Amino acid sequence: MTAAPPAHDNNGEQQQHALVKRAEDEREEIFKRYELGLDPNNVVDSWENPTFEIYHITDKYGFMHDSRLPSSRDSQEVQRTKIELERDKKWVKMLNHWPPPLDKLHKRVYKGIPDRMRWPAWKQLLNVQQSMDNNVGVYMRMLQLAKQNATETRQIDADVNRQFRDNLAYRERYSVKQCSLFNVLNAYSIYNSELGYCQGMACVAGVLLLYMQEEEAFWALNSLITDRKYGMHGLFIEGFPKLTRFIEHHDRILSKIMRKLHKHFVKHNVDALLYAIKWFFVVFVERVPFSLSLRVWDTFLLDGDRVILAMAVTILYLHKDELLRLKDMDGIIEYLQVKLHKNFGYNDDDAIQALERVMKKLKDLKLDVPPPAKSNEFPTRQLGVFIEADREKKTGRRRDYTDTEKQVLTDVISRQEQNAIEVQSTVSYETSECATGDAYSMKTYQSMTSLATSPAISSYSLYSNGFVITGPEDNRSQSANNLNYPWHQMQHLQSVDSLPNGRGKRHSYSSDSDSRNRLDLDRALEALQCQQLQLQHENHQTVSSSLPAHSVRIIVQNGKGDDRHEKIITKVGNDYNNDKNVDDDDDDDDDALSVENTRL
Repeated sequence: MTAAPPAHDNNGEQQQHALVKRAEDEREEIFKRYELGLDPNNVVDSWENPTFEIYHITDKYGFMHDSRLPSSRDSQEVQRTKIELERDKKWVKMLNHWPPPLDKLHKRVYKGIPDRMRWPAWKQLLNVQQSMDNNVGVYMRMLQLAKQNATETRQIDADVNRQFRDNLAYRERYSVKQCSLFNVLNAYSIYNSELGYCQGMACVAGVLLLYMQEEEAFWALNSLITDRKYGMHGLFIEGFPKLTRFIEHHDRILSKIMRKLHKHFVKHNVDALLYAIKWFFVVFVERVPFSLSLRVWDTFLLDGDRVILAMAVTILYLHKDELLRLKDMDGIIEYLQVKLHKNFGYNDDDAIQALERVMKKLKDLKLDVPPPAKSNEFPTRQLGVFIEADREKKTGRRRDYTDTEKQVLTDVISRQEQNAIEVQSTVSYETSECATGDAYSMKTYQSMTSLATSPAISSYSLYSNGFVITGPEDNRSQSANNLNYPWHQMQHLQSVDSLPNGRGKRHSYSSDSDSRNRLDLDRALEALQCQQLQLQHENHQTVSSSLPAHSVRIIVQNGKGDDRHEKIITKVGNDYNNDKNVDDDDDDDDDALSVENTRL
């Protein structure tokens, strides 16, 4: 005679069954609401449908704006529309003769795919039609299995409810696009059972659905996740191995070609994980203006994931001056995550041209491709084969961290500790190249024998009063690099380095009060031109006859020419006024990129 099972075991089993039944009922109820869609009988909470205006405040992509858009288009927008219409015709012809020559495709994609052509162009780039032809009926089968077995339905429902709610396509609860997004994500969680669902997938699928139908978006999402060209599986899988690999390579790039900014980030504990996660996870959507993110997506679909690394570097390079002025972690993160999304500061064409130049430069430096991916970045299970979830997943019970997740946390802590060590090992960082306006680099002091001065006074700074420094053997205005040059100490000018052929070295000047620290030459000259300063120079032949050999005359005068000071510096050997001339290899390491700033 067998003994009856203990009562507490029966109670535990009954509780498990009750939890599974509750999860199944909840999943069924959620699916019913999406099936009803916009039916008036569907129950929608008042907070889920915010009120909105349609007229005047939506852009061409369907996104709404707080302020009204202009009632008429300016001449530049009219011209852009004409250009896009012409490109429409070229793309229609090219799509009818697919595939085109690679050089022609590359050129046209980087010019920008016309918005009306993105649907057929993206489908071609992602081989969507081929996937649909090879998998007839698979999507509907996955969707039916999801209705009965999906374990991520509750989280997907929550994410759909907050995805692109400022876009008309997703604005209304249970709208057509919301229902499509919900179906695609649930079906894919069954199709790729190893991956399931990760929150970043909602944004990726949401962008695809703005241009595609439901099943098309499903197979486009599958291409982005499983194709090694894009490899998003490694971004979303447990442990995020590809994210870790890309963050490490991103840091490697900064440390090699943007050392000033890298040191600045290290000093203020700005880890790349704080600002680059959404860059890599969703290809810059909601981190730059939507029109620019679409242009980045165009290039990403053509050239693959190396575009993501290059665009991250491009953003930091284009905005490095502003980032170096920010002196705390919160300000830097807010600038990268919030302000650039509202106002990128460059038009889309200039940004993509800069991206193309950065990609070429990284390729020349052999930094365009990160180290090879490991096997855990790609699916190991067969796709489309249904695997029943375990009881913990069915009930939605929160589980403990896995070993992989614990390792990710350990890696993050190690990175932070390493950054702290780098900060401590940086000798006198406050006097380094990326220090504030009231301090200057010791290396710069030695190599350029700059002025040993106190912080500049705003009302008497050279920049704010329009003072310029000119050399007798250069027909262009010169400015003093990395200097804080107060007017009341102008007589204490010590020395200025000289380039070969007797030309004075070009520098830039700044003051901490007007936040123009470390201006490069192009921006300094642009500012001088805007202020219409009178740039006066001494005649080289007259000066050379009265100066000793190997000497330089420095003339400092204001824009009106009514206040003038000059200093003659005699060169003895390789020295000026006994100040040693030291080569400064790190003076401007950002020049490794040589990307032209085209600020609007």
